[in-house]
Amino acid sequence: MIGGIAEELCRAMADLGAAAPYDQAVTTGGIRFEPEGFKLVCDELVLEAGIALRLHSLVADAITEDGRIGALILESKSGREAVLGKVFVDATGDADVVARSGASFTFGREADGRVESMGSMFVVGGVHEDELATGNQAEAFKEKAEQAVEEDRIRVYNRSLGSRIREGQRAVNATRFPGDCTNVEDLTHGEIQVRRDTWDFINFWREEAPGMRDCYVLETPTNIGLRESRQMVGLERVVGQDVVDARRRDDAVARCSYWIDIHCPMGRVKSNTHLCYKDCPNDPPCPFYEEHYDELPDADLEGDNPRAALHPRDGLWFDIPYGALVSADLPNLLAAGRCISLDHQAMAAARVMGPCMAIGQAAGEAAAMAAEGDGDAQDVEVCELQQRLRSNGAAV
Repeated sequence: MIGGIAEELCRAMADLGAAAPYDQAVTTGGIRFEPEGFKLVCDELVLEAGIALRLHSLVADAITEDGRIGALILESKSGREAVLGKVFVDATGDADVVARSGASFTFGREADGRVESMGSMFVVGGVHEDELATGNQAEAFKEKAEQAVEEDRIRVYNRSLGSRIREGQRAVNATRFPGDCTNVEDLTHGEIQVRRDTWDFINFWREEAPGMRDCYVLETPTNIGLRESRQMVGLERVVGQDVVDARRRDDAVARCSYWIDIHCPMGRVKSNTHLCYKDCPNDPPCPFYEEHYDELPDADLEGDNPRAALHPRDGLWFDIPYGALVSADLPNLLAAGRCISLDHQAMAAARVMGPCMAIGQAAGEAAAMAAEGDGDAQDVEVCELQQRLRSNGAAV
């Protein structure tokens, strides 16, 4: 589905011993990796490419004149500085450059502006793999977990222990917090809460979960994980129906085979799902469910594969068009990753790491092409862009 820089990065992690062998890993639908190895490989690839890297720098403002961005104002320990440029790519995830420059953006789902819940993955060690609950034992543990939620011993419960990085370790995706990713108070409260929730999970597992009596926290992230906020308004927009229809486009610059995976904007999790769709099992239902039911995506919890209706049809993929990467307002502004031009449902499919890497490679290549000319990303020849991407191993 991806290739290109993403494949290069994953192969480098495998060479370091920080990821499964690439050709084996891609057949499983996801690539397990160690975050520390990921950091090192990213540093090395960026520096080897001759990039002038600046860490610890935030976009404080943008200088826009005559309908173009002329410079970004960065804030860091060195103070406030202006960085000039011909073309700019917003890869902030939250469309910070888009917002600071005055370009148009949308926020969350159309009806109420709510966004997917935040959360953080964490790595657990001390797992006795041969003792983990299966069959009837797993069902019994599920009942204990649901009771623990009722008793406020744990705030939410996701029955999955996540992927295995090494024997005895698991990368767990279980915490949830509702809020606005662009609001510093929500970010602060969310980060404190998910750290507390992580330790509550550990204590609960030690007491109640088969195979987890000796578990301990190995690693938590620096920041809370964010799923959705602003989306740049682009020349084109990808919508949820494009996902399930596996829509192909002549101006495709990236592929996505992921599904409409909407983590409940209320932060609610039942033991069998975290999703927001028409068959949501949460009781009582939320106001959105009651007032905007027809706007929810389809899924069938009673079927053999409840998520089938949320996936691209026939095991295929949907295309990301070049126009979704280009600002409709500022010709020298592109976006990459989850803040490109997508609606709430399509964003839930394109926001994950693999597609974001593919979109990032396309945005970077397009920016380089635009910089060779007058800086207008809107004037980039898509056929040439596709040819360059293919020559560099991207799947287009």
